[in-house]
Amino acid sequence: MQPIRQQKIIDKNGIKFIKLSENKFNLTFDMNNNNIILPSIINFDLIQLIYKLNPNIFENVSVDNNSETNVTINILLKDVFSDLGLPHYFLALNVTKVVIDANKILFNCSSFDNKLDIYDPDVELIPIQKFDIYFNIIQNHNINVSCNIDLIDNHNIPAFAEKMIGNIIYNIFNRLKQFIDNVSV
Repeated sequence: MQPIRQQKIIDKNGIKFIKLSENKFNLTFDMNNNNIILPSIINFDLIQLIYKLNPNIFENVSVDNNSETNVTINILLKDVFSDLGLPHYFLALNVTKVVIDANKILFNCSSFDNKLDIYDPDVELIPIQKFDIYFNIIQNHNINVSCNIDLIDNHNIPAFAEKMIGNIIYNIFNRLKQFIDNVSV
């Protein structure tokens, strides 16, 4: 199989979602707010904020704090794809926060199969192997976010669904970006 060339899936409002190869994607955007020190909010509370900003996408999110730098997250998405013949999805993540240097923070997210008893039996794990979210601190009021997403081999996500999934990812992060860009203290 020949490698695919980069393919732009979404590029609007400063958010770019690109398909790099068959199993790799990248999402980038900037957050800007002169009213708050942005590096101070790069912590696991962002997960709860994303959940609260997207009630139409997430059915349930639970976060277990394992340590100051590690959490386990269980996410149940709303069943938005059933009319297209796609399964109801969940995601379980082990997330480690790594301070690379004074200007870069990484959330290293590894997926694992942790189907909770409260989920319906037909709920399936999203075929994400891992993703890394880099917070590149440009200055205290400007952060560039870059997220590398790796799907598992033979992920069975149809090509027609990539644009829809891209729009969902766009909506999740656009709401976060707008909230942070516009919050005032």
